[in-house]
Amino acid sequence: MEKNRLEAFSDGVLAIIITIMVLELKQPVSDGLKDFLALGPTLLTYFISFLFIAIYWVNHHLLFQKAGQINVKILWCNIAWMFVMSFIPFATAWVGTYPTSWAPLSVYFADMALACVAFHLMAVLIAHENGKKFKPGARNIISLITYFAAAMFGGFCPIAAFIIVALVSCWWTIPEKKYEIK
Repeated sequence: MEKNRLEAFSDGVLAIIITIMVLELKQPVSDGLKDFLALGPTLLTYFISFLFIAIYWVNHHLLFQKAGQINVKILWCNIAWMFVMSFIPFATAWVGTYPTSWAPLSVYFADMALACVAFHLMAVLIAHENGKKFKPGARNIISLITYFAAAMFGGFCPIAAFIIVALVSCWWTIPEKKYEIK
């Protein structure tokens, strides 16, 4: 399979994920600002999820620019990554409804952690298939630790978990030379 087909398929899946996520947003119950502000946790969760997906979309393209060849392992790893990503609308809606509850927060942040694991595994497989090395940088390790810690302990202080995860996610908007496959 050519890598451009994999990229096109992945783009389509991510577009559907974002579409589902936005369709899950509910209007305020009235036209008052108070009712709009009551949607704050839902809108914050949507924003973080959208940012998370956008960052992965960009990094997916950057990763596949480095890939000369792909194999079946990479295809299946990409499918696994998309499966985890496809769970984001559900987790986002659940956290948006129950922003301080342990189970929704744990599922939401665990999904982010699994997406991180699957994506990094895909980078390793691509590097290996193309005779190159992948050395995870500090950002890779900090991201994994942050997402797993948020999944386990986010229920103690949800606001802090959201802020830390959002900051780590934003960090990925800045290109990192060490992340590149060489």
